[in-house]
Amino acid sequence: MKIKTDVAVIGAGVIGSAVAMNLVAPGSRGNAPEVVVVDLDLEGSFSSSELNAGGVRAIWNHPINIQLSKASIDYYESVAEEVGLRQQGYFWMYSKDQWASASGRIAENAKTYGLPVEFLEPPQITGRHPFLNKVSDLGGATFSPRDGLINPNLLKNHFRSQAASRGAVFEDRVYVTGIEQNGLRVKVIGTKFSTPLTDTQRALLLTKHLIPENLTFEKIEIDCEKLVIAGGAWACQFQEMLGVPVVSRPVRRQVSLFESKAVDLTDKGMFVDPSGVYFHAEAQFVLSGFAIESEPDGFNFDYDGQSFFEEHIWSALHERSSGFEMLKHVTGWAGLYEVSPDRCGIMGSVNNSSQIFEAHSFSGRGVMQSWAVGRGLSELILNERFETIDLAALSGERFKEGKLVRENLLI
Repeated sequence: MKIKTDVAVIGAGVIGSAVAMNLVAPGSRGNAPEVVVVDLDLEGSFSSSELNAGGVRAIWNHPINIQLSKASIDYYESVAEEVGLRQQGYFWMYSKDQWASASGRIAENAKTYGLPVEFLEPPQITGRHPFLNKVSDLGGATFSPRDGLINPNLLKNHFRSQAASRGAVFEDRVYVTGIEQNGLRVKVIGTKFSTPLTDTQRALLLTKHLIPENLTFEKIEIDCEKLVIAGGAWACQFQEMLGVPVVSRPVRRQVSLFESKAVDLTDKGMFVDPSGVYFHAEAQFVLSGFAIESEPDGFNFDYDGQSFFEEHIWSALHERSSGFEMLKHVTGWAGLYEVSPDRCGIMGSVNNSSQIFEAHSFSGRGVMQSWAVGRGLSELILNERFETIDLAALSGERFKEGKLVRENLLI
């Protein structure tokens, strides 16, 4: 199977789909390019776009993260019902040691970028949310009402439907095995499976990088003028194919669902505890996650179950609320972050190439920044410069040059 196109995108998660939508968006200079997006699994059983917590916030420390998130939230507001946007706010709590510096930075950024933020002292925290009744260790909290939650699956499908309606083509069940540069063209080589894969088969490909036996497939070659690597946690594999130094690494992140009969969060947004535990309502349950700093690199989708919940989630929530003393673990899952050395996204041309581009390592903020990332990269590809937001600081070249993007408002 051979395909010739203007732009090929590897990865059809929320970032890759946003890039595709923006490449073919009305108003692009000249004729919109032909775009083909390939992915092993368009449904995304193992995709970070499907397995994340769905938070959206414009409250960050670094201006570039603020601008990306703010512009994306502006867009999500315009299609709020279609993408499941619920602007019920972020309620972020800080320890006494954190409060003075954190509140100062946030206040300055809120003024600069016109972000609505409330600042609460410990008594006001309990006054706002009575279930948060263990606050003696807190210095304060911020509440950003324009932030909140979104449905990542609906957002991804919105990007795809908009892209497809304007001519972009999405090729499913494609496993990329090679990338070749030939003069002014780039060739993506892969295997296209004839029938849907089981989760076991996909897991073998995505974690062990082995093609399962007894599957029917054909060779696929995509000849393109420009290539976009938007493979999320697997972007490192495609960089290796290009001989580009790999700077980001895949790291497991776990999320738990639990039942809380004493605390009802259904009309509230995201909460973030100083411990690093975050939580919000998810249907009739509560979703909560925590990043283990000592987590090793690797393509690991195993969920540690009850032990993870009790050690990292329940222990922290119990210290914050008497309402969380009796919780029932229901289930959970693990997904992958793609973590760069400064824990910020990487986007732009690869090695200053005019043919190969990248957009990945936005883990923890891919959903909330995806529209603006797609817009920015499409501007660079089509117009050879960033126009809406100057995103040059996110180039992968920054690690060679020692120009890291410092951001510490992370969970």
